[in-house]
This record gives sequence, C-alpha cells and structure tokens, in this order.
Amino acid sequence: MPSDTIAYPSFDKRYPVRMQYAPEPTEEQLSALANALSPGSTVMFDHRILGGLGCTMDVLRVEERSGSEFKAILRRRGNWSRDDNMAAARAELEVLCLLRSNGIPVPEPLWADETGIFTEPATLIEFIEGKPLMAPEDPIDYTTQLALMLVRLHDISPNPAVRSTLRDYNAQETEAFAHVDPPKYVAGHHLGAKLWATQRSELKRTSLEAGVFLHGDYWPGNTLWQGQKLVAIVDFEEVGTGDPALDVGTAIVNYRFEPWRDAADNFIAVYKAESGRDLDTLRFWSLRELRRPMPDIARWFPSFKEFSSRPDLTVDQLRSLHEGLVKEELS
Repeated sequence: MPSDTIAYPSFDKRYPVRMQYAPEPTEEQLSALANALSPGSTVMFDHRILGGLGCTMDVLRVEERSGSEFKAILRRRGNWSRDDNMAAARAELEVLCLLRSNGIPVPEPLWADETGIFTEPATLIEFIEGKPLMAPEDPIDYTTQLALMLVRLHDISPNPAVRSTLRDYNAQETEAFAHVDPPKYVAGHHLGAKLWATQRSELKRTSLEAGVFLHGDYWPGNTLWQGQKLVAIVDFEEVGTGDPALDVGTAIVNYRFEPWRDAADNFIAVYKAESGRDLDTLRFWSLRELRRPMPDIARWFPSFKEFSSRPDLTVDQLRSLHEGLVKEELS
C-alpha cells in the first residue's frame, strides 16, 4: 500500500492522507499575475505552506517596478466543498475587508483572479510574519488571548451584502438532523451512530443562538503568533453565521488533542466572562467537531503533523486520541 494512503475497514476504497495540492505556479502564471498587480513588476515563487486541507497556499515575492518588495500568499481553493468557486473566493476577500475595518488583525486582501490565470479559484492576500504557536510557554495566557479574540470576532456585524454570502450553520445542522440515521461518513466510524444520536438529542434539548458572525474553523492552525503574542487570525474559507458555541467547540476540541488540554477550561471561562454567554449548546457543537473527521481522522493527519505540539505523532496515535475524546464526550 502506498505510504500516503490508508485503507479503512468500513469502506471499500482508500482515502488520501495528504492534501491534493495544486501544481506549483508556472512562470507564465506568475508573469500574468505580476502584470495584473502592476505592469512592470515581477512575481517569484518563494515556498509552499504545508498542512492546509482546503487551499493550496504559496508564498510569493513581489518586486514592483519602483524596486520595493513584499511577500504575499497565493491561495488556490481545492475541490473540497460546494463553495469551490470564484464567487466564494471573492466573498472571502469581502469578509477580510469587513474584519479589517473593525480592527480585527487579518491579512489584507490584494487581488482576486477574475480572468482565469489559474485553473483553481485564486486570491492573493497579505503575508503576515508569524506562525501557529503549538507549544505555548504559558497555555493559560495562550487560551486567554484566543478567547478574547474570538469574542471580538463574534461581535462583528456583517452588512446585508456580506451576510448574504455567508453560510448558515444552524440551518445546515438542523437540516442534517431531520434524518434519524447518520450519513455514511459518520456511520463508517464504530462510534458514529451513537455520536449522531447523542448530538440529535442535544439539538432537541437546547435552543441555538442565531445570526452571530462565525469563523467556522477556529483552531490553533488558523492563528499566527510572534513569540507568545497573537498577531493575526487567518483562513476564512468556512466563515458563516449561527450559534457562537460552534467556534468555541471547534477550539476546545482541538486544544484537548494537546498535552496542555486543561487550558481548554480556561478558554471557556474567559469566553463566558467576556461575552456573557452561557454556552448551553457547547456539547452539541463539540460533538459536531468530533464528527467532522469521521470515518477516519487520518484524513486530517497532514494538518496535525504541521500544526501540532507533537511532531512525532503517528496516524494510529491520532486515531486513538480522537476516539478517546469521542468516548469522553459521549460519557
């Protein structure tokens, strides 16, 4: 069996472990991009950022005719969802504009591919110096900064034009749980049916808060740090509206994969105190985050290898961690 694939017993096929990255940009594409940005400028490939599952991200060096230089990130969306189109890519840039106008530290949008220079929907954004912090010196301060930033994100009020482009997470989940039986990807995990039934019961028990601006994938790999200071939030491919406990659930499940998982409790406490929300729906959304990588979290292994405090983590260890968290949430 190839080293980058894993066979799953519940399915009669193989799932790739590695992200299917787009080809490195050609000289012709880089030249066309340079001309689109500013005639007379030069664009050069610098390096690729690994670990992403939704977009191919390449760091480019742009040299303007004046001689000034800057770095930018070319994002090319992958074939991973119904939103893999240029309209969705442009909407993501609109979200970045909205956030920057409200003082949220996110990359500046620079360009959208309106002429088909690249095969994939492509955008260019500012390169921000920093990297995900996966081994914080002080996990309590770390999760405090992240919780306070999330409260700021949730306070954003999109205008009608931007809001119309955002997915409604509450509606998606409500529609999904109109079905008693879990979808195939959930049923393929030996705890999937129980997780689905439990989450369905939670939906009946609670009332989802609606209309709040959501990041949609608020986990450590989507944050940039300089030393121990949070400097930017990135990756708004999954932005939407709905119950804010979705972002909290996404965050704390991912913190609990780490050896400093107890800091997740601090994240919850800080978020509750600052936002005034009781997070009654947190279990519902935590179960959703644990459901997402089913039937086998090996699909997410590339991200954990790049953005984890455990660089020696194996696929089987990741599976074991995931199963342990599922059992804990179901108990």
